[in-house]
Amino acid sequence: MTAARAGGPERRTLLKWGGGTALGSWLLSGCDLLSTDPTGKKPSGSKGAAGSGSSAKEAPSLAAKVKQGKLPPLAQRLPKKPAVVKPLEQLGNYGGTIRMATTVQSGAHFLIIAREGLVEWAPGSTDVVPGLAESWDITENGRVYTFHLREGAKWSDGHPFTADDLVFFYESILSNKELTPVFPTWLTINGKPGVISKVDDHTVKFAFDGPHGLLLRQMAFRGAFQGSLLTPKHYLSQFHVDHTPKAQVDKLVKAAGLKTWVDLFAAKASPGDNPDRPAMGPWKLTHALTASDNRFVAERNPYYWKVDTKGRQLPYVDTITQAELSPETIALRAIGGELDIQFETLNVRDLPVLADSAKKNGFRLLRWASDAPWIAMYMNQSDKDPVLRGLMQNVNFRAGLSHALNRDEMNKILYAGAGGTRQPCAVPQDDYYIKGSGNRFTAYDVGKANAYLDKAGLTKRGGDGFRLRPDGEPLELSITTFTFEYGGTADASDAYEIVKANWQKVGVRTNFQTVNGPLWSERATGNLLDIPGYTVAGLLWDVDPVWYVPTSRASYWAPAYGEWYETGGKSGVEPPPHIRRLQRLYDQMAGEVDDQKRLTIGRQILRTHDENVFMIGTVTAPFAPVVVSSDLVNVLSDAVLSYRLQFMATSAMEQMAYKNPDDH
Repeated sequence: MTAARAGGPERRTLLKWGGGTALGSWLLSGCDLLSTDPTGKKPSGSKGAAGSGSSAKEAPSLAAKVKQGKLPPLAQRLPKKPAVVKPLEQLGNYGGTIRMATTVQSGAHFLIIAREGLVEWAPGSTDVVPGLAESWDITENGRVYTFHLREGAKWSDGHPFTADDLVFFYESILSNKELTPVFPTWLTINGKPGVISKVDDHTVKFAFDGPHGLLLRQMAFRGAFQGSLLTPKHYLSQFHVDHTPKAQVDKLVKAAGLKTWVDLFAAKASPGDNPDRPAMGPWKLTHALTASDNRFVAERNPYYWKVDTKGRQLPYVDTITQAELSPETIALRAIGGELDIQFETLNVRDLPVLADSAKKNGFRLLRWASDAPWIAMYMNQSDKDPVLRGLMQNVNFRAGLSHALNRDEMNKILYAGAGGTRQPCAVPQDDYYIKGSGNRFTAYDVGKANAYLDKAGLTKRGGDGFRLRPDGEPLELSITTFTFEYGGTADASDAYEIVKANWQKVGVRTNFQTVNGPLWSERATGNLLDIPGYTVAGLLWDVDPVWYVPTSRASYWAPAYGEWYETGGKSGVEPPPHIRRLQRLYDQMAGEVDDQKRLTIGRQILRTHDENVFMIGTVTAPFAPVVVSSDLVNVLSDAVLSYRLQFMATSAMEQMAYKNPDDH
């Protein structure tokens, strides 16, 4: 069968959000004609690199190590054909530190922005472009993907990156039940795990039971996180009982103060927590958060495999730091110009003081769109209580609760009237978005609310005026949330207090509580919450379907049904027909290699949500504030802030640069 040769974007008709360059010039096919001589000798006729400040081919710190004999010359550190990146605005200067902050103590969150994958998203887009795979072939109607790796690419410690690393990931991690009890659904088709095999040192094959229409997009998302698809076999083998004698591994377990080899392997495999683990991204962790130092620090990877259009090795910036701080401290530091690129915890309420401080404190304020702007309630369709489950599955019940919400009041209080009032069913920037969707049951109408609740069978009330359940017991709803401010969303507690008051006005007794994030996640995925309160993703949900299809326990609106799907029916609860239909539609969607047919199926899923409102939205954030140092260039002015796009990585952080790096 003729191979479908792919070396550029998967599709050229997807959304592009401006502020960037044409995709054809973003990531060029190779650099074999460009000099990688670190001496910086200009080719005949060259005018130098405008805006670069230097014609040097590598960072001064690396050039010094080469001179000292501590590092091989640049030509020996780059692959045979490096990925060539055209900077978004201008060629950059080497040097400087990007300062960020977070409320998260896990290093996994830190290095999301240091993406590394076989394929990746083009800046500001959902188009898929080559990464460590310089090209790929798609054969057997989408059942087999063959990736051609960049020959000569190396891990941050100089060890070659080859097909063996990918096979190690498959055979020793994914296929090991102790490390991976449940094989990931994104590499599963027709309920059967895919197989990763080596063709030669620089060629690897992914084979599936049927066509996998979403593989490239899944790899740009899940396969680009550090510690995901790309794992250093030469380093991690020493902690794996299939590669090192168990007695030897047990000694390492004991020395580390851990209980099992699985605990040891997980700790050593984490690129955001273990500074010794080699990496393929532009920066490598060199300091993890400790009790005495609240910072994560990552420094440039001397073997990074991308260069700019002048053959100069990326990244431009030397170091990235991220301090673990309280939301209040983060806001103060952003206002004071002490953070160089920051979105986390910043809220629309911060805009006035941010705008007033921007020029004085040397930063600019961007307004990116949010991929998850909703403050919502997940109406648990698989609730453990059979009576509550029956109500949650009754569209009249959900309609009544939704009509009871005074969203205009919420909008004024939370967003000064600048927010929106759509129900969760994808954001307008999503490929599958249906124009006009998300408006069902959004009008504030107490009369309609009461009528729908009566229609749901809640006609009887107790002596206190609150409605009784169909079994005669008092009806009581519990909303449980945790502190989150994602993508410009306001403090959810304020929204849920209004929800509580609104629902009680129509006779529905409501409780609201805030717990810590880990406890919330444990209870939500364990099917222990009646109404989890959280935001909802609306972009690239096809590669992270839990938001609209119960494919895992993390489908907060139907966790037991998601568990059933995820485990192939071995645990969880078999869903009713209307939920099972969504799962089947997603299976069809994932196996569809024709873009238009896949879009049609995806819109059927969203249309089902539009009609049924399984998740009740309150108000949406108008945008996500992003603070950027005035001296930092090559940052998209207009983009979508998204976990699935690796947050700031959508602006390709490896090509960000300071105009005056010595000041940073």
